[in-house]
Amino acid sequence: MALLLGGVVAVTALAGCTRKSEDLEEQVAKDAAVSSIEKAGDGGYLITLEDSVAPADLPEAAVRLNDLAESVTDDDVVLRVRTGAWQWTVAGEEDEVAGLAEAVGELSGVDGILQGRVWSSDGSLGVEAVTEAGIDPAATIEPLADAAAAGPLTDGVSLKVSDVHERSSVETQDPTALKVALETVAAVAAVAPIQKYTLDDDSLSLRMRTVEGAAAAAPAVDAMTSGEAKIRVDLFSGIMTAPALQEELAARLSAILTPIAGVVGASIDTHGPRALHLSVTTTDAETATSVQQALLATPDLQEFNSLQLFVLKQEEPGSRITAKTMSEDGYVANFDRALGLADAEGVRSVALGPLELDVVLDHGADVAALAPAIKHAALRDQEAEIFGSTSWAAETDRPAYAFKVTGKLHPDLVKGGGDDTQGFVDAWNAAPAL
Repeated sequence: MALLLGGVVAVTALAGCTRKSEDLEEQVAKDAAVSSIEKAGDGGYLITLEDSVAPADLPEAAVRLNDLAESVTDDDVVLRVRTGAWQWTVAGEEDEVAGLAEAVGELSGVDGILQGRVWSSDGSLGVEAVTEAGIDPAATIEPLADAAAAGPLTDGVSLKVSDVHERSSVETQDPTALKVALETVAAVAAVAPIQKYTLDDDSLSLRMRTVEGAAAAAPAVDAMTSGEAKIRVDLFSGIMTAPALQEELAARLSAILTPIAGVVGASIDTHGPRALHLSVTTTDAETATSVQQALLATPDLQEFNSLQLFVLKQEEPGSRITAKTMSEDGYVANFDRALGLADAEGVRSVALGPLELDVVLDHGADVAALAPAIKHAALRDQEAEIFGSTSWAAETDRPAYAFKVTGKLHPDLVKGGGDDTQGFVDAWNAAPAL
């Protein structure tokens, strides 16, 4: 759901002939607000608006495009509009279309939003957003709530906000609960580091990074929730989650990982009656390397049959480098390969395991040009899947290329790719041997 300043409109025809679709595409492309149009994999259209389209002009642009679609085809048409970080659906009468676009215009002035979706229902407004890391209540959530309330849809606001690292989230329809919760978060953050906070309706969960932090936060929580406060607050501590039977092991690993500042979280999962799996998520590759070194220095790592490291890409929601390694290969080789490939220009994310290689490419990336880098990261006999992206989102439901990794490929052994398959195969075969 990567978003571009200026916006994108997706037009999906639910029925109709190809001629009408072509007419619609041609007419939309001629609109002065439209920069470009491309057909999406689902048969719809992605229309990028000019950067010059100001928030105040969104209602007029949305109404005009909606009218244009209705004039070109008799078929039912759904318009999804994207401007800046925000996406919404155009539907209904002209005043409804303009009202929702006006609400989006109010929201577009809030800083720190990476992605957002807006909708309306019976005069109320729904807002869902992904923010930059941390979700500063004063800088992001409060202005977002104020902007939502300032729009024309005044019969209630449903707000759902999470940060790019999924460390914290707010989901509520109660403005009073939101106000008290954000004040509580601010008060607690002033005395100890918060690992994660979650507001679910009128229930606030605060996970402090350390036990000492939870103890220090308790008086602040008591002060904020005394009297007639409309929220319930639960305090937790630690970055590690684990089943009850693994609490002792989790405590030892938590002591190792907690001092590493860039560790977002960690978990122990069970696979069957005996197999254990350790996952560690970090904010950057340097931290992941530190985690790797720290874990390899402890015999506790031998308790696990697999280790998974996640590196979250900054300012790219949903994008991460993933390396899953098994005990027999020393845990580290795949991670190094995945990290190297993810650094290549045109690569959005990488998941690399002993038996599989998944790569998601940026919109417009030249897959043939990336073939040598992908081959360098690959391991023989892996099942490889390479996914493309539109300017709308990564298309991870259907790989553009799928094949079993070998030193030399043949077009007949590569699924997908179409006319570009031969170029990819040639580039792969010309790259250094595995």
